[in-house]
Amino acid sequence: MRRPRPVARAAAVLAALVAAAGIALHHSTSEVPAVLVLATFALWAWAFSLIAVLAALRARSVVLTVVAVALVGAGAVQYGPLVSPARGYDDDEGVDLRVLVQNLEYGGADPVDVARAVRDGGVDLLITVEATPEAVDGLRAAGLGEMLPHEASDPAPQAAGVAVWSRYPLSPPERVAGFSLGVLRTDMAGPAGPVTVVAAHPVAPVFDGPAAVEEADRLRWYLGGLPGPAPVVVGGDFNATWDHARFRGLRGLGYTDSVSGGGDGWVPTWPADGRVPPLIGIDHVLARGASAVGETRTVRVGGTDHLGVIATVRLAADRVR
Repeated sequence: MRRPRPVARAAAVLAALVAAAGIALHHSTSEVPAVLVLATFALWAWAFSLIAVLAALRARSVVLTVVAVALVGAGAVQYGPLVSPARGYDDDEGVDLRVLVQNLEYGGADPVDVARAVRDGGVDLLITVEATPEAVDGLRAAGLGEMLPHEASDPAPQAAGVAVWSRYPLSPPERVAGFSLGVLRTDMAGPAGPVTVVAAHPVAPVFDGPAAVEEADRLRWYLGGLPGPAPVVVGGDFNATWDHARFRGLRGLGYTDSVSGGGDGWVPTWPADGRVPPLIGIDHVLARGASAVGETRTVRVGGTDHLGVIATVRLAADRVR
């Protein structure tokens, strides 16, 4: 009859340890590849704090209950920005730029689906990674150019290609050196003045941990060095979630992530090609110099393991010509 309490106590301790590990991973700046990979799932680890609370209550342990509740609170603080109310969308004079980010998965994404997502989402700017020459040709054949007539692309085999399409004129693409999977810059003559556009695809830590750290730091340096006052819109597969400290560090450079900036909560994007729902959010839209970034949602495209991310970037009213 007394067995449930020891079992509940053990469950509470184990769940609390997992949750504490999740919180630690969220703040970790370690360069160890295994730590980087585990940090990707820190949110799921922190969720064990809820199990810890229930188990601690079941065990009738005051100490374990206090610890579990503290873990819940710590997670609420670190994930609070994801659900905080959006700001900046009360500016009626601003101009909205609808941005779609889509990983084409080695160029295999269905071009008709991508074109449909652009049309149905009222997209003004499409940023793609893993854009192979065949994928770019397929998107052109699917009529993408009729909706987004301006293109700045640098396709390449496998995962190294990047391509941008826009409703507004684009400058010739500039591939940024030092990234194995491709980072591309182009300047857009946007509806509220010039906008710098960057398509980003740093390497994933699961493939090369040291390179992932190096490229994350290099991307931070590059984005931080882009001149103003023109707004900057960055999109792509960052191979990083909100739980990666280096990704969150972009906030210190003035960049706002569409999910945290819009209070849109947790937006998982990968993997999207199986029976299991997407588990992690590694595809992002960021902006610097915009009055708001948010209204984020996902779209499903056939032939790729990434959901597309559509977000609205509101350009400041005082930049409208």
